[in-house]
This record gives sequence, C-alpha cells and structure tokens, in this order.
Amino acid sequence: MRILWRRLAVNPTTHIEAQSSETTRLKVEGLVCDTVCAARTGTALRKLDGVTSVHVDLDSGIATIEGTPHDAAAYESAVTGAVAGKPVRRLIEAVSTKLRGSQRKREVSD
Repeated sequence: MRILWRRLAVNPTTHIEAQSSETTRLKVEGLVCDTVCAARTGTALRKLDGVTSVHVDLDSGIATIEGTPHDAAAYESAVTGAVAGKPVRRLIEAVSTKLRGSQRKREVSD
C-alpha cells in the first residue's frame, strides 16, 4: 500500500478539469492511498449511471471516467461518500487551518 501522508490534512473534494460527451477528467483532492482511497473512489464513480470505466491515478489525483458525463455535484457526492476517514480528516484540516492562521498572525505582528 502506498500512502501519501501529506494529503491526509486535505478533506476530499473534486472538480471537473475537462469533460466531453464520453470522457471526464476529474481532479480528486485528498487521495491518500492506492488500496483504499483510490480504489474506493474508482468503485464509487463506476456506480454512477452510464459510466463504463474509471481509472484513478493516485499520484496526479486524476480520475478518468469513460461513459455518460455527470454534473459536478454527482461526482462530489460519489467521491466524498467513498473516501475513508472523513471525520478525522475534517478535524485535521480544521486544526491545520487554525494553526496556519495563528502562524500568519504572528508573522504580521513581528
């Protein structure tokens, strides 16, 4: 199992990079590992109506989806429902954001 620990502080989100009548390139932020996050993401996207194949690249965070295109909300719902550790990741993201804000305040006051 490959794990990209630095992404653990990123809550899973998606956005469509490119879309045609048969192929969608979906950027998936927050993919941490290949055997859970990337695999579950692929499985969830394959369940959307009309999807014929999905390839998820962990390193780039790109899911290439073949078949019927969907709107951004459908992809977001599928992915966020599939990625593991959402409550923990949300907590880590909140703490990380708060710490960055505190650090910026110190830099400004120094």
